Amino acid sequence: MLVPSLLAGAAPALAGPATPRVTEWDPAARIDPELRTLLDGVIAAGVPGALVRVGDHGRIHQAAAGVTDLATGAPLRPRARVRVGSVTKTFVATVVLQLVGEGRLALDRPVGRWLPGLLRDGDTITVRQLLNHTSGLFDYTADPALLAGIVQNRVFDPAELVALAETHPRSFPPGTGWEYSNTNYIVAGLLIEAVTRHPLGEELQHRILRPLGLADTSFPATTGDLPGYHAHGYVPPDLVPTAGGRPYDVTGLNPSHAWAAGALVSSARDVSRFYQSLMGGELLRAPLLAQLRTTVAENPAAPGFRYGLGIERVQDRCGVNWGHSGAIFGYQTMAFWNEDTGRMVVMASTLDPAPAAAEAALAKTADEVLCGPSSP
Repeated sequence: MLVPSLLAGAAPALAGPATPRVTEWDPAARIDPELRTLLDGVIAAGVPGALVRVGDHGRIHQAAAGVTDLATGAPLRPRARVRVGSVTKTFVATVVLQLVGEGRLALDRPVGRWLPGLLRDGDTITVRQLLNHTSGLFDYTADPALLAGIVQNRVFDPAELVALAETHPRSFPPGTGWEYSNTNYIVAGLLIEAVTRHPLGEELQHRILRPLGLADTSFPATTGDLPGYHAHGYVPPDLVPTAGGRPYDVTGLNPSHAWAAGALVSSARDVSRFYQSLMGGELLRAPLLAQLRTTVAENPAAPGFRYGLGIERVQDRCGVNWGHSGAIFGYQTMAFWNEDTGRMVVMASTLDPAPAAAEAALAKTADEVLCGPSSP
């Protein structure tokens, strides 16, 4: 759910010949050997499983490496469902903007208008400031009390997560800085429920998942059960000691602690379809899409990284890329669309938090998958 630092960008073509256009799940043609070679380096660094999907001018390049479950040794396949962490934020921001388009929310009105009493300064924090992380709200995931509840597999109520954040001072006055805070998206999810009077999962299903045909995507926020064919997620043995020093399986932990900030389950295919549809104008009218793409600086020392409304803009050697990364115990995901080439890349792995060697391997693989080999 927290933003990992493994992303280097997104883009143009990978080296090597393109594979012919085929049905995506054709078992005879779905594996790209060059992508598989890159993923093998991730597995060698101790990650149980990794997968990648690249959509490039109507062609699908994809691969997987490692296993879906260390207990059975079953090989991981590219179609596996995984927890996608903070990729959830783009889905939630899209629903908020749809409600803005319907006149039911307003980006520059205070949150307290719809959620009175939830925040002690809800009359000064706007909806826009939630979505672009300029609210100053403390990130509840930094409170040690949260981890104890996660380990106990507690089911958290979203309002409880906000209340936890409210025990801490603001990071800065609203609108005067930028700091990534998962609390912003818990509040955004509560806004959606307050305005629609429907559970967040129903709104996601009605407004995004069903219209786009995202059959692999779901929002099982209070249960650890993952539907369909899925990859198991793990934490390293230095966090949870295990016999033989193998990673510890956390697939069954419920993601209620992440809720609107990171509880979505999806596949590389569905995530790719979502971002291409979003950036292509299928989900938001042009004025609202322009709002989504209106960014603020994340860190003056890193001018290539800017944040819009639930989406990150990354500029690097590949050009300008839009998307999000995500991490939640057991899983890391990244998804980026290149605005110059239309190329879409999704990569997921099944170890989080990843040790330094695994993070380095993931960073190297992400850079090459997104941008191709670096010049010597």
